[in-house]
Amino acid sequence: MVLKLATSALGFRLLALGMAISALFLPRALAAQAAPSPNPGYLLVVGKTTDRTKIGAYAALLPPIYASLDGYYLAIGAPGRGVTWLEGPWTDRSVIFAKFPTRAGADAFWWGEAYRTAIRKRDNAGVFSVVAIEGTGPTPFEGAGAGFLIVMTGPTGKGATEQDASNRAVTSLVDGVTRSGGQLVNAPGIGQFTAMEGDTVFDRFVVAAWPSLAARDAYLASADAAEAKPLRQLAGISAVVAANGVPRNQAPTAVNPNPTTAAPK
Repeated sequence: MVLKLATSALGFRLLALGMAISALFLPRALAAQAAPSPNPGYLLVVGKTTDRTKIGAYAALLPPIYASLDGYYLAIGAPGRGVTWLEGPWTDRSVIFAKFPTRAGADAFWWGEAYRTAIRKRDNAGVFSVVAIEGTGPTPFEGAGAGFLIVMTGPTGKGATEQDASNRAVTSLVDGVTRSGGQLVNAPGIGQFTAMEGDTVFDRFVVAAWPSLAARDAYLASADAAEAKPLRQLAGISAVVAANGVPRNQAPTAVNPNPTTAAPK
């Protein structure tokens, strides 16, 4: 009887100890589960190379800088090589769309000492427009075979007609992307970006992604896409580019766009 009581007392003590330890760590575990994952950060670069040798030397420095911040390319290319300009004046420009785990990571890359040193290698080697964008959650689709559409718009006026057309164009875009099996990568609101380099005439950048190039191209051939285009033109200026996804380990290259005289139809 005494042995049973002693054993029970020991059991109660162990149970109490276990509960105390659980009480110590449970709040932390619950907090970790409740804390949302940070949104990824993206850099969008639209550029025109004028000195391929310089760009080659610059590009060779980038892989370890990206790797140090867990950054990588989602899309990179030039007209005829993974990039197709659908609207706007930039038919001869390359596109880079890169991802970092957080929006702060994109800043750390861009303003970090390593990249500030590397960027000097492309001085006077081209013209570039760069913006940073925060995602709205995990990147919906990426990798080789994924399809991206980057829509840049800016109203030429602030009148009610332009603003209404701009808002309707975005609504049409969002609805069409959703109906075609795609998802937006970022919020479609005006001013949801940070200009990092170059002057941008656009006040809205919207990126959409599809699980395949065929799904993206099906959207581009849809009535939704046909409806959005004239609305963008009514709202003001626009540039739209389709970019093909690349493998995560895709290395940068000295992108040399093949000039074209008109946007692909």
